[in-house]
Amino acid sequence: MSNSFNLTIYSPEEVIFNDQAVELSATNSTGAFGILPGHTFFSSNILPCSLIFKSKEGDLRKYSTGPGLITVKSDEVIVVLESAEAV
Repeated sequence: MSNSFNLTIYSPEEVIFNDQAVELSATNSTGAFGILPGHTFFSSNILPCSLIFKSKEGDLRKYSTGPGLITVKSDEVIVVLESAEAV
């Protein structure tokens, strides 16, 4: 099992991140959730929340987001957001 996953985060204005990450957390309609390397297939909505992720290099990044969607398959995580602002 890999110790990271490819994370791509899109907003309408830009690609926010497209590199390796080791963890991600956000909130969907059932509550807070986290993604780690090797996560099972998963697809969900994202509610307006604090989306936090750690890059493979150890940089912790936090964004205040609007609603969106997340898809996890194999070692690839794709997040599409209506809006995102670094905090």
